Amino acid sequence: MEPTSSKSYLGKYREIILAVGFFLIFDLAVLTLNFYISFQLSDSAINLNLSGRQRMLSQRMTKSLLIKQSDTENFVSNPKNDEELKKTVALFDQTLRSFEHGGSVMGTAEKKVMLKALTDRKYTETLSKAQHIWQPYMARLGPVLKGSPTGAEIDAAVAYARANNIELLGLMNKLTTELEKDASDRADFLRYVQTGGMILATLNFLFILFKFIRRLRENDKLVEQAQQETAEILGTVKEGLFLLDADYRVGTQYSASLSGILGKPVRPGLDFRQELQLMLGKETFEAAIDYIDLLLGGRVTESLVMDLNPLLAIPVQTRPSEGRAGLRYLTFQFNRVLMDGKISHLLVSVFDVTEQQELEAALAQARKQAKGEVEVMLEILKISPAALNEFLTATETALLSVNNELKTTGAARNPRKTVDIVFRQIHTIKGEAASLGLDIFEFLAQQFESLLFGLRAKEALSDNDLLALPGPLDEFFQKVATIHELAGKLASFGSGTTAESTAPVDNFASNLHNLAQRIARDHDKAVSVTAKLDALDTLPDTVQKEIKDIALQLLRNAVAHGVEPKTVRMSRNKAPVGSIYIGLDKVGEDFELVVRDDGHGLVADDIKAALISQGLYTSVQLQQLDTKQIMMKIFEPGFSTTAAVDRDAGQGVGMDIVKEKIGALGARLGISTQKHLYTMFRIRFQA
Repeated sequence: MEPTSSKSYLGKYREIILAVGFFLIFDLAVLTLNFYISFQLSDSAINLNLSGRQRMLSQRMTKSLLIKQSDTENFVSNPKNDEELKKTVALFDQTLRSFEHGGSVMGTAEKKVMLKALTDRKYTETLSKAQHIWQPYMARLGPVLKGSPTGAEIDAAVAYARANNIELLGLMNKLTTELEKDASDRADFLRYVQTGGMILATLNFLFILFKFIRRLRENDKLVEQAQQETAEILGTVKEGLFLLDADYRVGTQYSASLSGILGKPVRPGLDFRQELQLMLGKETFEAAIDYIDLLLGGRVTESLVMDLNPLLAIPVQTRPSEGRAGLRYLTFQFNRVLMDGKISHLLVSVFDVTEQQELEAALAQARKQAKGEVEVMLEILKISPAALNEFLTATETALLSVNNELKTTGAARNPRKTVDIVFRQIHTIKGEAASLGLDIFEFLAQQFESLLFGLRAKEALSDNDLLALPGPLDEFFQKVATIHELAGKLASFGSGTTAESTAPVDNFASNLHNLAQRIARDHDKAVSVTAKLDALDTLPDTVQKEIKDIALQLLRNAVAHGVEPKTVRMSRNKAPVGSIYIGLDKVGEDFELVVRDDGHGLVADDIKAALISQGLYTSVQLQQLDTKQIMMKIFEPGFSTTAAVDRDAGQGVGMDIVKEKIGALGARLGISTQKHLYTMFRIRFQA
């Protein structure tokens, strides 16, 4: 048998060889063009990223410069902002020069990139205008960047920035827009090349298909077999799998478990946006759409946006008619599907993570509960059993009083008066809890007060508004009972026996000191408390309770309102540490409680301004009052000289409690004060 000659071989496969040869030549040409245009697109992407960064840098410079001006005016050192200003100025200048003349510059990924000079006229004109603004700007920024600039130098730089920042930003926007257009044109050309290549490749394919139809039939069988295997896989996997196209339509192939996970039937062509809108709130839905658009757009790397996925463990409420009912948690993961280098679909994987979320929530709750119980036990161990029992008994009595007040119905009930009464009781509990360091009760009281504060702020208050109070009151009762039980268990193990050796008066004085230090820390102040309370032991228990409550409230008021911050005190040539004196002495047949601070003092004009701003009085009404009457307005419910509300000030109830306690004792009140020097309260009473 003679071997087949090369001539006959070429003759037999001539058409195929020519078709394949033509395809290889064209493919090489397309690849070369792709490489060239891709290289240009890469440069365009760098230019585009850096021009976009120029816009951001212009704003960051202005912001840092304004912060520098504010810091200088307030004599504040801010090295971090100074470094930020230097960095943004240098980066902006280096990038602008590189756009003009080419060169190496730090890229957005903190790596050096090489920029080619933009020589096109539309770029050079924009860059020239930008330099025309930037060079004077740099000249004014020079003294600021060197350190220790004068106020005039900073003001000059700020003034120039204010006058030219918008125009500079506009030029950078224009540069970015022009670069985007060029990049788009290159991308369009690349698409034309690819489209032409696809057309020619298709013609080539048809020719080959005609020649090898039999082989293609065999390939069809292989494809059918692959489809069958895919169907078997989709019918077996537990995760919900489906393809999502650019129009947010579900593909024809999806896993059998998808309907069960989503809790509703799934059909090909289903609009995924509608399903998401039914599952999610407005903000989460919008975030999800933005995230999917990013993936479909292909302008960002897939791995860089994985952490932005908002569809992780999202709660979904399903009805019985939709399959599995109740609240479930679903996680959606998205992966790009590329066809010919382009994103054709997203592969969506849906996981039911309900059990995982429930386990995590149960674990977190158990940890929180265990931590809370340990913290409460530690708080209890610091307090003598007698003091703790006294507090719990007094708190329970106060809560019962609140409960009885809320039970009052009919015409005898004044909702606003009821709120004021409850406010005083809860605030008293909070003060006593704070003095003992019982954060758990102070926190509960603070929450209760926030609710009461909202009710008191209403213009019209009705009985229905008071229906919100029994809930937190019941929580308070339960917590008191829990601590009672826990204290009993600790007592059975001999806890707190060492604390009993300290005298009650010493305990109370120590509590006052600790409370003052905590409030001072919260308000960035420093205080020293001197307590002389030996006479407390000679008073009846009921009178002791009232005096302690008054002392607590006046102490809180002195630290939160009276003593100034350290910087203010030093500006007034006063010691940075404020001084507070609390003393109880026997004066003849009477007792006298004195609370004095060397702080701001009570200023009638400040009290008037606060009364007017809070809408309690008009200026006309206050003109009819003398200075003493104005001073007494600090005891009115709802009044506070502090605009901000926190755990120690702003509620407008502390001095109201003092007034109520003084009335209950039948005591006489004396107030002396001098602006920027001191405030002293004298309360004289008979035991």
